[in-house]
Amino acid sequence: MPNSFDVSALVQDLEPVKPLRPQIPLLVSALLTVIAAAIVIWLQGMRPDLLAGKPDEMFLIRAGVLLLLGGAAAHAVSSMASPSVGRSQNGWQMALGAAVLFPLAAIIVAMTGDTGPAFTAMDSGMRCLGYSLVGGLATAVPMIVWLRKGAPTSPERAGWLTGLASGGLGAFAYNIHCPFNDVVYIGMWYSLALVFCSILGRLIVPRMIRW
Repeated sequence: MPNSFDVSALVQDLEPVKPLRPQIPLLVSALLTVIAAAIVIWLQGMRPDLLAGKPDEMFLIRAGVLLLLGGAAAHAVSSMASPSVGRSQNGWQMALGAAVLFPLAAIIVAMTGDTGPAFTAMDSGMRCLGYSLVGGLATAVPMIVWLRKGAPTSPERAGWLTGLASGGLGAFAYNIHCPFNDVVYIGMWYSLALVFCSILGRLIVPRMIRW
C-alpha cells in the first residue's frame, strides 16, 4: 500500500510574509536627498537667488527635471523588487526624455561658439560631479537594500535605474548650491554626473542583488 501524502505536514511551519511596500525606500531616499542638500548648503552655501527669494527660471527648470527624473527612476526601482504582470513603470523614460533636452541644447549652443563657463569653471564642475556622486551613493543605499529584499527579474536594468535615480537625486542636492544657469554648463556637467552614476549603478548593483 503506497504511503499517504500529508499536505498539512508541508504547510504547518509556514508563516505569512509581510507584503513589500514600495513607499518605504522612496521616503528614505527622499529624506537622504534632503539631508544631502542640507550638507551642501552647510559646506558650500546656497545660491544667491534662492537666498533672495527670487529663484532663476533656469534653476527651477533644472531642479524640476532632476527631481522628476530621480523620483520616477526611484519609483521604478522600488517596484522592481516585487514584479507583476500588467503593471508599467515607464514614467522614468519620459523624465529621461525631458532631461536629454539639456545636453542637446548644450550641443546646439556650443556649436555657435558660446560655451559660457562650462570649460572655464572646471573647479565648480568637478565639485558638481563629486557632490552628485556622494549624494547619489547615499540615496542609492535604501534602493539596493529594497531590491535585495525583493525579487527583481532584471538585475542589470535595476542597476541602470538605481544609478539613474541616485544620480538625479544627488545632482538635485548639489543644484541647490550651483550658481550657474548656463545651458552648456548644465548640459555638460550634470549630464556627466548622471552618466557616471548610471554606469556605477550598472557595474555595482547587479552583483549585490542577485538571488
